[in-house]
Amino acid sequence: MLLLSTSLAWAESTRIEVYPLSQSYWDIKSGDTLGEIVNTLIPGNFYLQEKLMRDIVSTNPHAFPGGNPDRMLASKRLWLPNAVKPPNVSTSPSGYTIESFQWGSIRKRDGGRGTRDED
Repeated sequence: MLLLSTSLAWAESTRIEVYPLSQSYWDIKSGDTLGEIVNTLIPGNFYLQEKLMRDIVSTNPHAFPGGNPDRMLASKRLWLPNAVKPPNVSTSPSGYTIESFQWGSIRKRDGGRGTRDED
């Protein structure tokens, strides 16, 4: 009987996700369009695709000049909704760009490879 009541408690538990995404970001390549990206992430669901496009544009103002989804910039990282919070980005006086995540930081020399610093 105990097993049955435990099973009922699990059955009542629900997890709600707005989007069924398994990744937290998308690196834009030259020639990519927002429509193609969204169709790859959520194929065949026009309603969720439209909502995801609006949410991506509002979450990533750095990639859409003037908030225009048709003017997406190449070589940018799109942070996807329901994903990890975008990093805080700062520049140090020594010429490094520092991206601070929840799990630590990455220092990048302008144009160079990054090194990971644990917090």
